Amino acid sequence: TVRMTEQSHGELFRLARLGLGGLGILSEVTLKVIPAHRLVEQTLVLTRSEAREQLPTMLRRHKHIRYMWIPYEDAVVVVTNDPENELPLAGPGTETLDANGRRKKVVTDDDLKSKFTSSEQLAPLRVLLKKLSPSVDDETLSGMGFGDLRDVLLASGNMLDPDHIKKVNRAEKEFWVRAQGLDIAPSEQKLQFDCGGQQWVYEVCFPTGTYGLPGSKSIDFMEELLREVESSGIAAPSPIEQRWTRSSRSPLSPASPSLESDNGYESENALFSWVGVIMYLPSEDTDPTGSRREFITESFKDQYCTLVRRVGKKYGIMCHWAKIEVSDDPKDANGGVAEDVRARFGPRVVAAYNDARKAYDPRGVLSCDKLDQIFGSSR
Repeated sequence: TVRMTEQSHGELFRLARLGLGGLGILSEVTLKVIPAHRLVEQTLVLTRSEAREQLPTMLRRHKHIRYMWIPYEDAVVVVTNDPENELPLAGPGTETLDANGRRKKVVTDDDLKSKFTSSEQLAPLRVLLKKLSPSVDDETLSGMGFGDLRDVLLASGNMLDPDHIKKVNRAEKEFWVRAQGLDIAPSEQKLQFDCGGQQWVYEVCFPTGTYGLPGSKSIDFMEELLREVESSGIAAPSPIEQRWTRSSRSPLSPASPSLESDNGYESENALFSWVGVIMYLPSEDTDPTGSRREFITESFKDQYCTLVRRVGKKYGIMCHWAKIEVSDDPKDANGGVAEDVRARFGPRVVAAYNDARKAYDPRGVLSCDKLDQIFGSSR
C-alpha cells in the first residue's frame, strides 16, 4: 500500500489523481470539501449573437455558468448559479444596503415568482405531443414533466429525421423562454444535472484563453459546429451543452495546460471550455427489436462524433476520457485518436505516466487495450 499526498509525491500524486486506473487501486481518498450553501439560479434565453457578446461579462460575474445551444434555433439557454450571499449587482433581484451602507442583492419571494405557471411553461411541448400522438390522453400529459415530454416527443417520430428534430427543438425553445427567471436551492440540487432518458453523449474539452481574457475561441467553435450540423442535416436534438472551468493540475486531465510550456500566468489562469453533444435513444418498450437504437448509435458515432472531431481539430479538442474510443485501423473513424491524444499531452507527460505504470504495475495487470493503444504496453 502506498500513501500519496501532494507534498510527499508531487507530480506522481497528480498523475495518480487521474491515473486512468493504470497506477493502482484506490482504497481510500481524502477529499477537500466546502461548507454547504445555497445557490441562486438564473435562467435566461439569448440569441446566438447575444450569447457571444455577453460571454466575457458572464464569466467574470458568475461563479457557475452553462450555455445550452439549441440546434436549428437562434436561441441559447443560459443558466447561472451564484452563492446566495454573493449575488452579482447586475440582473434581477432586490437591491438593499448592508450594514456598511454598501449595495447588495437579496432574492425576495416576488423575485422568485415566475411569469408563467408550470402548465403554461410546458404547453408548447404538450401541444406538439398531442399533434404528433393524438391518442395521448390529458391525464397522461398532465403527469409528464419536461424531461418525460421531451423523451416521448423525440420517440414519437423518426429520431434521425432533421425535420422531426427541428419541431421538438422549437417546442423546447418555447419552453425555456417561458421558464426564464430565478430560483434558489441548496448547491447539491442546483449543480446536479438531469440527463433525461437514455442517450449517447460525446464530450470534448479545449483551451480558450484565460479567465481574464477568454477570447472568442469557445464561441467560434460552437458557431462553426452548429453551421456544420445544420448545413449537413444532422438530426441534432437540444441541447448542445457548453461549460467553462479553470485548468487542472492533473497532467492527464483534458483541462491541463501543456507541461511542455512554462508554468507562468497563462498556465495558472488557463480557461477551458467543455462541449457535449447528444443523441437520445428510444426506450426498449418503443423499440423492442433494437433496430432504431442501432441506427441512432451508428449515426451518432459515424457522423456526429466524427463531425465534432473534424471541426474541433484546429481548436485543440480533447475527448473526455470516459467517452474516448480508439482504433488501430487507420481507415476507422477513430484510427488517429490515440496519436492525437499523445500529441495533446506531449512526450514529457506520456513518458512520466509510462514510468509510473512500470513502477507500480510492472506486469500490466491493471492495463487494458485502450491504455496500451494510447500509451503503449507497460509490460
